[in-house]
Amino acid sequence: MSIAVVGGGVIGLAIAHYLLKLGAENVVVYEMRYVGSGSSTRNAGHFRVHFWAPENARFAVESRKMFLRLGSELGWNPLIELNGYLFLLYDEGVLRAYRRANQTWSSLGVPGKIMDVDEVGERYPYLNLEGVIGAFFGPQDGQFHHDFITFGYYSSVLKRGGRVLEYAKVDRIVVEDGRVRGVEVRGGFREHEKVVVAAGGWSNEVLRTCGVELPLVPERKEIGVTEPVARFIEPLIINTKLDGYLTQSIRGEIMGSVDYPPAPNVMKLTNTITWITRFAKMAVETIPALRHVRLMRVWSGFYVVTPDHSHVMGRDPDWPEGLYVATGFSGHGFMLAPLTGKLMAEHILYDKIHTLMEPFLPTRFKEGRLVKETMVIG
Repeated sequence: MSIAVVGGGVIGLAIAHYLLKLGAENVVVYEMRYVGSGSSTRNAGHFRVHFWAPENARFAVESRKMFLRLGSELGWNPLIELNGYLFLLYDEGVLRAYRRANQTWSSLGVPGKIMDVDEVGERYPYLNLEGVIGAFFGPQDGQFHHDFITFGYYSSVLKRGGRVLEYAKVDRIVVEDGRVRGVEVRGGFREHEKVVVAAGGWSNEVLRTCGVELPLVPERKEIGVTEPVARFIEPLIINTKLDGYLTQSIRGEIMGSVDYPPAPNVMKLTNTITWITRFAKMAVETIPALRHVRLMRVWSGFYVVTPDHSHVMGRDPDWPEGLYVATGFSGHGFMLAPLTGKLMAEHILYDKIHTLMEPFLPTRFKEGRLVKETMVIG
């Protein structure tokens, strides 16, 4: 069986890795630019298990277990640190929502800690706590190095006999008599029995060539880092009032983003003075000492957003036979990549629909079974 994976980011490479690990022999990854050139090497490099939707929380818990084993599986050290996420809370209603959700998270084996403002101040004295009424700390959450995971999967695909073709844009998915026959690349036809589209913000561009379209909206997101300073920030800090986050890298750079300005359907990877101004205000208001630190570099990437802010994986029986998707992760793709890759590989090879995967099938949009997720950071 010949399988084409469209997209050479972490999702596509993870799918290819697990396909080959399960015994597939002819797997080709097509990447229109270079490996990881979409959002896989443009993100903040963090993972969490705490989501409002129980379906997403369960999925994330299992993906985290795989994350912690990736070093031995891939032979690349992902530099994982379990330094947690700290959500600063300013509203009584939001605090109550975290208390309720923590009951669900506790039932899944990943309880967090509700902290009062005095405890937050004692543990994190560098924070500005004006208006803060409490916080939620998720100790199971953490950070990783996205390059080492992306290229760990890439290296594994090559070692297992797969092929990764860079600068090989898929111009069309070829369908005949209701079945996938292959793809057109660089003006030539390449035969494949199955095609899985994992092309992030470009997924619909590829899917439309065979008459399929999903409710996906790419949103440009901006991010920046400061000059390195001595490490003092432990967790990823989320300011829920200003819709921003801050963290510190292994090298000491302060990295973060703020969800402003909205940029839906914007595919151009540019940066704006509007974002820089808002980010600087959020950073200094959250950690006043940052007023003395210089911003060194900014860049942008994409969230590929669905109507319910949950991902799409699998296939619709009404689609051409042999067509699959894994996209629309709404900013959560990297942290969910290991489990997505494994479950998609089983689905493609064995027609298996795992219970953790079932809520995210593309049929949910027409069936009205949305997995509504509002805990989207950045």
